[in-house]
Amino acid sequence: MSTPKDLKRYRQIIEEATVGLGRDDVGVGDVTETRDGVLAVTFSRGAHSTVEEIPVDALRDRGQANQALVKAIRGLSKEVAQEALHKV
Repeated sequence: MSTPKDLKRYRQIIEEATVGLGRDDVGVGDVTETRDGVLAVTFSRGAHSTVEEIPVDALRDRGQANQALVKAIRGLSKEVAQEALHKV
């Protein structure tokens, strides 16, 4: 199991990778460990939020972290886009 210090470090890596992807419109909330080696990360954008699982191993390399984050926030982005279409 990860220590609180580990979780804080993982959250920082996720935040930095999110901004690095140009997605500073997506907020990173709680980061918890659901099971050994898998994190539950809360992402939000506006009134929308989602909890996605990200393997800890994916955060050890910048390229893998970017891929994991793109995949994790894809659903949130689609949800926001659908809402925008319905408002028009």
